[in-house]
Amino acid sequence: MGLPNASSDFSTEVEVDAFRRLFPLRFYKKHLLESIRPDARPLGRVRETTISLGAVASANGSTLAKIGSTTMLDAIKMEVMTPSLEIPDEGCIAINFHMPPICSPIVRPGRPAEAAPVIAKQLSDTILRHANLVP
Repeated sequence: MGLPNASSDFSTEVEVDAFRRLFPLRFYKKHLLESIRPDARPLGRVRETTISLGAVASANGSTLAKIGSTTMLDAIKMEVMTPSLEIPDEGCIAINFHMPPICSPIVRPGRPAEAAPVIAKQLSDTILRHANLVP
C-alpha cells in the first residue's frame, strides 16, 4: 500500500460533504448506527474544552473558551457612573452582544445579526433577575 494521494483524499472529502448536504438524514443515521459522531468521536465522548481567563487585557474581565473547534470570546467592561436624580439608589446595565460574520452564514458583513439584540436582552434579563436574589 502506497502513501495516501492528496488529490484522492480531497475528492473523498468532497464526496462525503456532498453526501452530507444531499442526504443529511441518511448521513446522520449512518453515524448513529455505527455509534460514532461525524467527527469520528464515540457518542459518549465530549469535545475537548479549554477556558482561559484574562484573554482581553483592556477588559475588567474576559474569557476565551474553546469547545472542539468552536472558539468564543467574552469581555466585560464596567464603568462607575453618577446615578440619576430621579432614582439615586438604582444603577443600570447595558449589554452589547456582537456576532461577527465569521460566526454564522446567516450573519452578513456591515449589518448586526438579527439574533444579537435578542441575546443581549436575554443576558440582561438573566443578570437582573439573579441580582435581585442577592440580599
